[in-house]
Amino acid sequence: MIPTYHRIAYEGFAVANPVELDRVLALLAQARLPSGAVALDIGAGAGGVSVAMATAHDLTVHAIERDPAMARMIADRVAAASLADRVQVVVENSATSLDRLSPVDLIVALGTTEAAGQGVRDPRGILSGLTRHLRTPGYILWGDLFWKGDPPAPLRQIIGLIGDYATDEGWRAAGRDAGLDCVASEVSSDAAWDAFFGGADSKVRAWLAAHPEAPEVEGIRARADQIRTTFDFGRPYLGFGLYLFRKGD
Repeated sequence: MIPTYHRIAYEGFAVANPVELDRVLALLAQARLPSGAVALDIGAGAGGVSVAMATAHDLTVHAIERDPAMARMIADRVAAASLADRVQVVVENSATSLDRLSPVDLIVALGTTEAAGQGVRDPRGILSGLTRHLRTPGYILWGDLFWKGDPPAPLRQIIGLIGDYATDEGWRAAGRDAGLDCVASEVSSDAAWDAFFGGADSKVRAWLAAHPEAPEVEGIRARADQIRTTFDFGRPYLGFGLYLFRKGD
């Protein structure tokens, strides 16, 4: 399989975001979903969350991932855990999956670009779009970057290429506007941030050093340099929040 930045950087991570798996599962536990409840993990990344939801919370999970290289990583993890009957890996975009598989009991989206469909980037639009695909009651476990302060204009422009981010309170407000109650939330620690971004960068730099003749080297190095520069510069202005939202009766 052709190597990509994300395939290399996320190898070995349970969560492909700056948050610990135990914190994800702790918030999810507050939903008190019954055994066999159906969850969509949109942008399932490294697959650790999908596997953990099936094992720790006895959920039926559809792991949605549009990147075939990442989907292969998830499938390998599912096979290693002997969970093929509980976790289905789906290689397609979020909009198609939402229309085909909903309504569901839980939607998980951690650091997912355009989780509610192509072109939907504003916080209220994203959460409103996801809410329509929930049963009642139902839950969204949302995790994403948030602004801790007013960033310099160049940083906002660069981050804006990834997505439209709110403040911590802005994500909660977007949930309220979408008709959701915020059951629980927390902000990732500095240690989680460093472990993820530092660990991902180290993995990629090690791969580059070990494969100097690979045709993908220059593209992967450029992507690694861009991400490291962006998040080193943006560190004082950015955090990562987890939010458990509930769609009421």
